[in-house]
Amino acid sequence: YDMPQLLEQQPVSNTFEALKELPGVMEQEGDLSLGGREVSVIINGKVSTMSKEQLKILLESIPVSRLEKAEVMAAAPARYGIRGAMINVVLKETLGKKPSFSGELQGTFQKDRHESEKGQGVLLYTSKRFSIDAMLGYSDTRSSNSIEKKSWHMVENQLHHLTVDTKGNGHGKRWDYRLGMDFDLGKKHRLSMVYNGNHRKGYDHTIMEGTVTSDKMMTGTRTLHNVKTDYQSSFGLSAGGDFLFYNSPTEEVIRSSLQGAENTYNNLNNQRINRWLFYVNQTHALKNGTNLNYGIQFTNTHDNSYQTYLDPTTNEAILNLSSKDLRKEYVLNLYAGASHAFSKHLSGEVSFASELYDARGRHSWHFYPTMNLIYQPADGHTFQLSFTSDCTYPDYWHLQALVQRMDSYTEVHGNPSLKPSSSYTFHLNYLWQNKYMIGLQYQDNPASFNQLPYQDPGRLAEINQFVNFDFRRSWMLQLMASYRVGKWWNGRIFAFGLLSHDKLDDFHGIHFNRKKFSAVLTSNNTFILSKKPNLVANLSGRYQSKAIQGFYDIRPMGSLDASLQWTSVNGKAKLILKGTDLFYTTSPHTFIDWEGQRMEQRLNLDNRNVSLTFVYKIGGYKEKKRDAVDTSRIGR
Repeated sequence: YDMPQLLEQQPVSNTFEALKELPGVMEQEGDLSLGGREVSVIINGKVSTMSKEQLKILLESIPVSRLEKAEVMAAAPARYGIRGAMINVVLKETLGKKPSFSGELQGTFQKDRHESEKGQGVLLYTSKRFSIDAMLGYSDTRSSNSIEKKSWHMVENQLHHLTVDTKGNGHGKRWDYRLGMDFDLGKKHRLSMVYNGNHRKGYDHTIMEGTVTSDKMMTGTRTLHNVKTDYQSSFGLSAGGDFLFYNSPTEEVIRSSLQGAENTYNNLNNQRINRWLFYVNQTHALKNGTNLNYGIQFTNTHDNSYQTYLDPTTNEAILNLSSKDLRKEYVLNLYAGASHAFSKHLSGEVSFASELYDARGRHSWHFYPTMNLIYQPADGHTFQLSFTSDCTYPDYWHLQALVQRMDSYTEVHGNPSLKPSSSYTFHLNYLWQNKYMIGLQYQDNPASFNQLPYQDPGRLAEINQFVNFDFRRSWMLQLMASYRVGKWWNGRIFAFGLLSHDKLDDFHGIHFNRKKFSAVLTSNNTFILSKKPNLVANLSGRYQSKAIQGFYDIRPMGSLDASLQWTSVNGKAKLILKGTDLFYTTSPHTFIDWEGQRMEQRLNLDNRNVSLTFVYKIGGYKEKKRDAVDTSRIGR
């Protein structure tokens, strides 16, 4: 898609907003999706190691003026190192131009139950053969939430009815910093290096009232350092490396009471991650229009985590409750692929990846075929057929043999036996005039893992643990339509129906084999209120019907967001007023009534807020793309 042409009449100000103008792309709970599926976003063909949160921040900081085109794929080829749906954002070139210095300053004030502030400054220098950019960000956030929980727990033929009202609040400060450099080595050879880091510190205070009473204070810090290098040659060779260090020491003090029994827990825990990644890729352009590609990627991770419970009287370690573990993990990925244009109407690409996963001496091979076919019989008509396969790895913390006590009743158990989850997706799409779409999707997830609760029949304790399902399967029908009313109102509506099937034969003696049809409807509307002054409003909403996850039932939920944006005449200054979850309807409400397990929980998240953001660009600032850090499997 030619992005300048696509966005010519659209009131968008950054790349994240611009991507939502692509056919089939929507924002769901802060993340981008393609046809209702999760989608990976890469920039300039290079896979970033950033988390979803960091990716969104980066995309929001890239101005629309930097965009050249966007490549949308229902199934990413193996050469990109990712699997599933993908969008490749291609930015305009910065090297090779006259020396220039620019920057951007941004500040946001947010009000919900508390006040939070954040700011960011970026400086960029570019020249013909060299560019350097630096970023410094700071945030001071306060949050609160509450949980209303009811549990009917049978212990030795005696029913215990527990009610718990949990209220929590937290305060955290975060510093983000980045320094990156690009070098044009001549003759189409390029070298880039970037350092990303962040440091966070804060606390979370939780008070529980009801059948279970508890007072928990958790304090800690989190530090992350990441260094990445990348070399691009003139003959299709690319190579690079990535090193990450993550350290998160915390201290928890819990004082709780259950049925007159009082307990005090004082524990020290830490997650320390060292990860190295190396890759080499090669592409060949043949004379007949065929492109070949192949490569290798190796990842080595050391997870050195511990949890130490201290005796509240002697302050010495309680050995039977404490644990320390060094977990080593290796992933070796080999791939090969080819693409070919059969005619001006038909093109395709196939690839195959094999991946060796090794953890604790257990080896397992995974194989990932991928296929894309695009047929355009006439202008404005596009058929897309794709098959993709993927593998999701558990978070490092969930693999540790640890028991984390949330209070006298609730425990979280690690699962060292947790296996990676594979997925296989078939997708067929028809797109007309880039405005209307109908699609059909089937997905199979063997060994899909999710967290489930279990009421222990031998003691009054709820055990929460991630476990592998036998499978999760789903059929999905998707519909999308774009519309425009005059020159002042444009919007998009997206709907899909989902038939999901979850099966598990044994979870502490419990089994389930459940099917459920769910529907999701989303709409995004943009209103051009005035061109002088430049005022743009946005109204978006989302509704989800009743759904299931394992033996969970999830009640319907929805959201409504609104924003108002002013842009100065010269485009350098911008003011954005935004309201999120205006009717406070996004908090999940779940219940379980299955084979003796019975509980209900309402999670009241602090999602409803109002924010005011001011942005000012210095010297025609154009954000330089930089990789952030993959923290998807880090944290608790």
